[in-house]
Amino acid sequence: MDRDRDAGGLELISKAGAVLEILEASGPTGAAELAAALGEPLSSVYRLMQSLTAIGWVDRPAKRGPYRLGLTWMTIGGFLEDHLDIREACLPALRSLVATTGATSFLCVRRGSRAVCLERVEGISVQSLAMQLGGSLPLYAGAAPRALLAFLSHAEQEDALAETGLFREDPPRPGAAAIDSDITRTRAQGFAVSDGDVTPGVAALGAPVFNHRGEVEGALSISGLTAQVLGAEVDRNVALLRQAAAESSAALGGEQL
Repeated sequence: MDRDRDAGGLELISKAGAVLEILEASGPTGAAELAAALGEPLSSVYRLMQSLTAIGWVDRPAKRGPYRLGLTWMTIGGFLEDHLDIREACLPALRSLVATTGATSFLCVRRGSRAVCLERVEGISVQSLAMQLGGSLPLYAGAAPRALLAFLSHAEQEDALAETGLFREDPPRPGAAAIDSDITRTRAQGFAVSDGDVTPGVAALGAPVFNHRGEVEGALSISGLTAQVLGAEVDRNVALLRQAAAESSAALGGEQL
């Protein structure tokens, strides 16, 4: 019985691997096409895709649309390897931010229209559930995502914003005027402020990190209860965050604005 169960588990893993290979090679693919490629009944493929969607390996933005690789899966392997340099460059600054502010610190990088959490160092206060390691937010929500958005080129901003609104669990998207105003304000002051727009009662500050070409490579942020982040110590927190971002940019050969 154990042998049969093990064989069934290996077969399921093999099918899941085949699905991921198809989606990686072909891009968004419908259930019927997957069934034909796998040589499996359509009903079996639907059950498999439901399981892969539930764990975040596969996404299906539209109810009857094609499947595509999920953001959780895309943070594994090549995506992580592509960002090892920025992770190593920023990790000392993230740890220093936790030591000095007590707030949870994050490193986020852009992937399409979203900001993906590449590193997270836990603080000593409230633990945010909104941005887990490997998780993501749209570029209009939260401090690190908005810091990324503000320092993209105008064309990149337009492309990123055109793709948002694909995930039901995302925070509500502000109007175009509010987004434009936030971009202008963030660029002028050099950091972004999030006050309850992702999680009520939780605030965050985010600052961009630049590479040697002067391009925004990622963003650092600190997050905690509103009083902790935006209260009496807000000026200190902003200064510490901007210093951490400057040190991280320098480690990548860039300069902070």
